[in-house]
Amino acid sequence: MANTVSAERFRISDDHVRYMALYAALIAADALTEPAMEGERRLVALTQAHGIVMALRGPAQPLGFAEFRELVRGPVAGLLPPGREDGGLGSIFAIDPETGERNVELEALDGEYGAVARLSGEVAYWPWLRDELAENKAYALFMKGENQRAYVRRREFVVRHAAGIQRSMRSMPKEIEDLYVAVPGERRYGRWCFLCPICRWPMRVRPAEGVTAVACDDRGHRERGADYRFVRDDDREGAPELVRIHPPPAVPARSRPLAPVAGDAQIHEAGRTLMVGPECWHSHVVPGVLELALHDELGKRGVSVDLWPRLDSYDLHITVEREGRPKRVWKVDVKDVISVKALIRRLEREGKPGSGLYLVVPDRLESQVKLLERALATMGWQVRAASRLAQEICREQGVSWP
Repeated sequence: MANTVSAERFRISDDHVRYMALYAALIAADALTEPAMEGERRLVALTQAHGIVMALRGPAQPLGFAEFRELVRGPVAGLLPPGREDGGLGSIFAIDPETGERNVELEALDGEYGAVARLSGEVAYWPWLRDELAENKAYALFMKGENQRAYVRRREFVVRHAAGIQRSMRSMPKEIEDLYVAVPGERRYGRWCFLCPICRWPMRVRPAEGVTAVACDDRGHRERGADYRFVRDDDREGAPELVRIHPPPAVPARSRPLAPVAGDAQIHEAGRTLMVGPECWHSHVVPGVLELALHDELGKRGVSVDLWPRLDSYDLHITVEREGRPKRVWKVDVKDVISVKALIRRLEREGKPGSGLYLVVPDRLESQVKLLERALATMGWQVRAASRLAQEICREQGVSWP
């Protein structure tokens, strides 16, 4: 009995184990796919990742180094100790099984699963510290002075100007200057960088034999067309010509105002361009694109929409008042995520009651709405896909959508 109690006392939660397995997969995927990584660095990284997985499994469940390398190329759930719930990791690959390339969403997934692990509050673990500090830094700069109008102006600027050439950033509120950095090497091609036409953040550049891939880190933006190629030409002096590799996707009419198809990439000189860091992009810009789209499109139709009320108590306060009808209010939290299961676990861990709040997801996650409704029913959340919410509000306003 004493041994059982002791084992349970020091058992690491499933949330922590999933996060650490994903973190190990991120390290190993870098080592196995990054051509520029030297042999010794590659071995050190793989050994570190293997060590993390071995620590999770314990001496009773050993895993050889060669078997570990094979598992890294399968679903991340394969790195979990036997008997642990996969929590969505069964459908996540650190290395794309078709292309052999590293999954560009690993950092974002690492952040989503890391947020759940932090909320369990059981074991302090250092890898998420940098991301948490960066996210808190952005909030602190937005909040400076605790003035609602200033908060909205700063945060809105970041979302609408995730990157830009320096002269176009002159209207930047001085309080948020520290959020912007130079464009790193993996987002440059020669002297050029390429902004995603949806989030306006520099896309990742992946050179290959003869052809270079340029794509946004966000899956939803790639699915809407922010995925390009160009043929390398060392004699060309100007910027390369990017070609979208897939035809524009078919987007339902009701979704188009909030999720337009990506147009041409914006090409800037990288040395003259500033961008927010990746943590700020993932935490604020990606969900902010949908938040501002709802704000702008509903506003065009005469609906009253306030951004981030009461210093971000939630994302959107939407009001419809029509003569002869009672006033209606929607309090909205937008969640643009990769893993719905990680989102559910995060909301459960936070224990934040959703009574009176609408949880709104992008239309690409509409198939997951029923799952979210079932999982969050006892917490009082109402769940909508973004365009369905817009339809509901416009119907109440007496105007058409789209």
